[in-house]
Amino acid sequence: MPVELPLFTRNSGIFSFRVHHKISHRLQYFALILFSLPLRWLPRRARSAGGAFLGQLIYLIGIRRKVTEQNLRAAFPSMPTGAVRQVCARVYRHFGRVAVSFVALPRISTKDLGKWIYFDGLDVLQQILHEGKGGIFYSGHIGNWEVMGAIAAQLGLPVTFVVARQSNRDVEELIDHYRESAGIEVVKRADAVRGILQALRRNRLVAIMIDQDAHEDGAFVPFFGRLASAPRGPAVFHIRSGAPLVFALSRRLPGEKYYIRFTRMDTEGETNPDVLTARMTAVLEAAIRETPEQWFWMHRRWKTRPPAS
Repeated sequence: MPVELPLFTRNSGIFSFRVHHKISHRLQYFALILFSLPLRWLPRRARSAGGAFLGQLIYLIGIRRKVTEQNLRAAFPSMPTGAVRQVCARVYRHFGRVAVSFVALPRISTKDLGKWIYFDGLDVLQQILHEGKGGIFYSGHIGNWEVMGAIAAQLGLPVTFVVARQSNRDVEELIDHYRESAGIEVVKRADAVRGILQALRRNRLVAIMIDQDAHEDGAFVPFFGRLASAPRGPAVFHIRSGAPLVFALSRRLPGEKYYIRFTRMDTEGETNPDVLTARMTAVLEAAIRETPEQWFWMHRRWKTRPPAS
């Protein structure tokens, strides 16, 4: 006699959620593949135009637009309202371009140098590798950091990105595949301490973003006139390993071209990680002020407030 299962059990809601959650993740994964395959083979400028259109569409829909405008007003209090809205729209178009360009990351090669990618500071990186302690790139979500990592890797430089895990592991694996196909090694933030130290021992160049909210564990440093929680990681790894700190800057130029620059930071005698973190953040802020439309203002950068004194 067949056993009849009840339609509802105490755990059926959880089971149903997990099933639908998994299906949703798979749909996102396949949608991303279908979206990326044709875009990868489009001419670069056509791909850029498509990305700008996508960004403008998201701007018009209004996803995180309020947060973006609030951040811009707080950072540039003297900027007129109309100018804030213009910069906000340009931010969305820029990151639409960045998102779409990501799918073509594996196509980047040294042939692109001098055509649409301009690279400054190769001698700095070669000197760092000669010293044998590895190097720590600190940067932010400005310009196109993915292109920066890919062209550095194609030049034969041992590049390692420290990245956060995604809630959708299928999509995460696909994103990692694009980076690894471009020659970039990936270390997950959850395994960052061991992974970064191992990478530095192998004389690799480790890239860490310093422009995300680091919650209560971060160093509270000035950023656009307000205290923001910034990760101490780059400074701590520098002090612990002796690996030099290098500011990595990517900037989009007219005509869908990119300028990439690496600048070594002078840290002689400084052993306070909070002081170093503040200095790195100040360097990043100065770069953002030059091209504010190329930084990720959608993020709640000042979400964590410093403890009351």
